[in-house]
Amino acid sequence: MNNKKIIGATLIAVIFIVFLIVGYTIQKSKKNMDYNDISVYKGSNFTENKSEASYNTVDESGGGVKKVINAQIYGEVKKPGVYTLENGKMVKDLIDKAGGFTENADCFSINGAKKISDGDDIEVKSKTQNTTQGAAAIGGTNVNADGTNTNTGNDKLDINRATEDDIINKKIPGIGKGIAEKIIKFRQSNGGRINSEKDMETAIGPNRGKKIMDYIEIN
Repeated sequence: MNNKKIIGATLIAVIFIVFLIVGYTIQKSKKNMDYNDISVYKGSNFTENKSEASYNTVDESGGGVKKVINAQIYGEVKKPGVYTLENGKMVKDLIDKAGGFTENADCFSINGAKKISDGDDIEVKSKTQNTTQGAAAIGGTNVNADGTNTNTGNDKLDINRATEDDIINKKIPGIGKGIAEKIIKFRQSNGGRINSEKDMETAIGPNRGKKIMDYIEIN
């Protein structure tokens, strides 16, 4: 009888321990499953958000289009030069960057609503300049606003005596502050002189070098 009681008690204890082990295993498996579900859910959201962010980045950059552009403005603005703007900006934004119009600017000589492209070279003409050009078109001669003749034959800029401001104020098409600086620097590095059209092409590039020769003289 005693042996049977001991064996019975042992069996009960073994069964109880088995139940404990099985219950612990089931509980642990459930926790792991819940954690995995949460991880998958979070991972899915992270992937989705990451994709959305990538999409927005592409969207903002215009599918590979530059986010910023550079453009030069010269003529009748307070601070001529090359400026960096966000892509999609208009000419009026570039004018604002350059400090606005001068008092002598012909504000209607330029389209402020035009979208700027990378590398644009924009001139703001003066009231006098437009008046002179209009009179020349009508009469076939160059005249000042007061009606005097400007065909003196000596209106070219002496490039070896000109200062940076002289070059800018000459209002040569395509030549602004940045190009004027290059001319002065080249002249200084070339013994203080520009000796030929070839020197001008070396200083500011072949196209500009050729065009500027119509407005300057080399003495």
